[in-house]
Amino acid sequence: MATTESDSLHGRKQLHVAMFPWLAFGHILPYLELSKFIAQNGHKVSFLSTTRNIQRLPTLPSHLSPLINLVKLTLPHVQELTQNAEASMDLRTGETHDHLKRAFNGLQPEVTRFLEEESPDWIIYDFAPYWLPSVAAGLGISRAHFSIVTPWFIAFLGASTDDLINGSDDRTTAEDLMAPPKWVPFPSKLCYRKHEANLVMDLIVCL
Repeated sequence: MATTESDSLHGRKQLHVAMFPWLAFGHILPYLELSKFIAQNGHKVSFLSTTRNIQRLPTLPSHLSPLINLVKLTLPHVQELTQNAEASMDLRTGETHDHLKRAFNGLQPEVTRFLEEESPDWIIYDFAPYWLPSVAAGLGISRAHFSIVTPWFIAFLGASTDDLINGSDDRTTAEDLMAPPKWVPFPSKLCYRKHEANLVMDLIVCL
């Protein structure tokens, strides 16, 4: 039997939660699964992504679709970006994520306008929109970062949450990632190989 909104909330306030994943289906689909979980508990979800990505999502379960609003955003044009590319899977072989990240950052005005007009209670966001926490805070919207990667991956990126937020890591090249992080408090030889370090730098350096 499908769970109704009144059954799942048990008298609690219905929340409006906005979701804003990075433009890669390895991020979009986990965010969609989290959206379903939130909706199963009777809360309203606004799922923000670009038009083409929204069109490629799997069909929502019929009992949850009234609670999940798929919000189509218009990805700004970046001349160097592959035509019609709106997710990492659309990039040509060997093409970096730099131009896709530039286009993604161009979504700031539209996302800000959505937050101003819809005033969700929460926004859950991915690693890429460095500008979003301050925008949400200025509008009085609670915010949370949902990471789809494993704890060990995050441990390689910074010694603490503050370091990750403030960008205090002084490693700036792929070669810097090819040695164990200096904050690991025990002997370790674990580090990235060159092709792995190049990929990580491509993904985490935002323009």
